[in-house]
Amino acid sequence: MGKKLSVIIVTYNSSQLINNCLDSIYKYNDIGGDLEVIIVDNNSQDQENLFVNLQLNYPEDIKLIRNPKNGGYGCGNNLGVSHSTADYFIFMNPDIQILNPVFKKLISAFEQNINLGMMGVTFADKSNSFYFKPEYFSVFKALILKIHLHFALFNSQQMYLSGSFLMFEKDAFAESGGFDENIFLFYEEADISNRIQSIGKQIELAKDIEVFHLTHNRPFNIKLADIERDSLEYYLNKYKISPKKIFKTHLLIFKFKFFIANLLNNQSKKQIFKGWIDLIGERLIKFD
Repeated sequence: MGKKLSVIIVTYNSSQLINNCLDSIYKYNDIGGDLEVIIVDNNSQDQENLFVNLQLNYPEDIKLIRNPKNGGYGCGNNLGVSHSTADYFIFMNPDIQILNPVFKKLISAFEQNINLGMMGVTFADKSNSFYFKPEYFSVFKALILKIHLHFALFNSQQMYLSGSFLMFEKDAFAESGGFDENIFLFYEEADISNRIQSIGKQIELAKDIEVFHLTHNRPFNIKLADIERDSLEYYLNKYKISPKKIFKTHLLIFKFKFFIANLLNNQSKKQIFKGWIDLIGERLIKFD
């Protein structure tokens, strides 16, 4: 028998986070047996311990899927969808925590607007719930993004929602083609936003629904930064946008951020921004 909603969580070495996430889902489940939870593990080092923990502590009907490879965010979520029986999906990061009952309200939004294909929520910790799409990104847009975030001024044509918590209607997701698995991580949300809109479906931000997204200052990670730049370049080429122009804009913004961090003598921020400046500078050489 089919369910109403699937919550799909892709994990990768996430055993430190997943329990709090799942506890919040079951605590605030306001649709009872209409909910199914699907965990897709992207071949974590701690996969066996993770699955033993989940089998011992959570309902028997939780679906635990072993991905034989780490194919990234989109790959893991697409695999989760293939095991779903529901009318709607929520793709949720393991560092998300539900703060109150929200499932019934989210489903109602889709039922009341049959043209709605994709929806995001706001984050109580004030992390970014949306971003400007690369083709609309500029120095000016970078400066005013915080204003848009503060007032939840989401523009579905120029912006894309955070993939930390995304909800889709099943048929819209299928018709759009699902996540592009050529994108390992970063910008897959912008890509699927374009394709959801191309089939005539709407994208909305649920301004009155908040969840908690565990974020913290991370040191510069060259591997992740390289993956992000690869994803950006792939996205730009896919939509026939000049990578050189966009990368130059990013370089200018990080140089400005480095200048401000230097004035404030913020050594950790300087290190992060210097890492990005060097990486983007290397990427720009290939476009000359």
